[in-house]
Amino acid sequence: RRVHGIIMQEKSLVDKFKSLDFYKKLPPNISQSTGSGICMSAIVLLSITWLIITEVQAFLAVDIVNELYIDDSKLSSKMNITYDLVFPHAPCSILSPETSDILGTHKSILEKETTKMRLGDHGGKLLGAYITPASPMEVMSQTQSQIEQQEGCRVSGMVEVNRIPGNIHFSFHQHDNIVHTLRSKGIYNLDLSHNIVNFQFDQAVTQKAVAIKRKFRDLSSTNPLENTLMRGEDGNNTFVYYLSVIRTVYEANQNLNYTLNQYTVNKYKSKTPQNGIPAVFIRYDIAPIYVFYTFHSNSVMHFLVRIIAIIGGVITVAGIAVSLLQNSAYHISKKLHEQLLSLIHI
Repeated sequence: RRVHGIIMQEKSLVDKFKSLDFYKKLPPNISQSTGSGICMSAIVLLSITWLIITEVQAFLAVDIVNELYIDDSKLSSKMNITYDLVFPHAPCSILSPETSDILGTHKSILEKETTKMRLGDHGGKLLGAYITPASPMEVMSQTQSQIEQQEGCRVSGMVEVNRIPGNIHFSFHQHDNIVHTLRSKGIYNLDLSHNIVNFQFDQAVTQKAVAIKRKFRDLSSTNPLENTLMRGEDGNNTFVYYLSVIRTVYEANQNLNYTLNQYTVNKYKSKTPQNGIPAVFIRYDIAPIYVFYTFHSNSVMHFLVRIIAIIGGVITVAGIAVSLLQNSAYHISKKLHEQLLSLIHI
């Protein structure tokens, strides 16, 4: 009896476990195919296939993430300014670029950092490289000659500056004594109308860097001042540009980063005071943040979970829909059958 009682307890436990079966199997002779079930199965297969293809495409696609960080670059860090400007009416002999910053650092850009090209025919004709004479008297003589012949000047080069707010300006300030002498002779119209061919806070941006920007879908210009044309109405005008420099880092992979100093710009011009000397100022400020671009790949586990959710969700929703359709069809046909029987009896 004791053994029989133990056997009965084990059977009851087995029966309880069997009641927990979520996947109970129906005998084949009970189930049958229906037209609605076949149509819904086709729709389910097409839906699952389409959703899985969409999910695979999303998984294989690489997301581009851009984030802002505080720029902790040190004051001792440097950056390069590459410039190329055309002045159709300014003589090369007295036109020179200079830099200064908020720390009081002032630098007259040396000849080895700058190339001057003489221009004729209102900037449309190249006359050759300008060579600075040794004597101030020769500079004065050349200046008068260039003004009479309406020569212009193309100034290009690269200079290293501190990575702090400052400016680079193009003017006649280094030869203000010559300017005052010219004015005493009645020559007042010193025209600094110009065309900015190129201005960047890096060495010349390579095609590779441009390709990296496109790869990250960054469509911002690396050179917003390119081909900027500014003209003065009556000669003696001062031109000022305000630039905000933003360091941008592109992480191509874990071991390779590209850094560009991009900028935004605002500009205006004003009438130079009567005794003032016209100039072109390009003032720049350093943004306290930098932009970091990187690629973000989707997780494999996340992808698998979504695939399982698609399959389970579609099948479940389709099962509910089939059940509703079959039950509705059954009740409708039953009601029609009852009405038909009542008509026959009548």
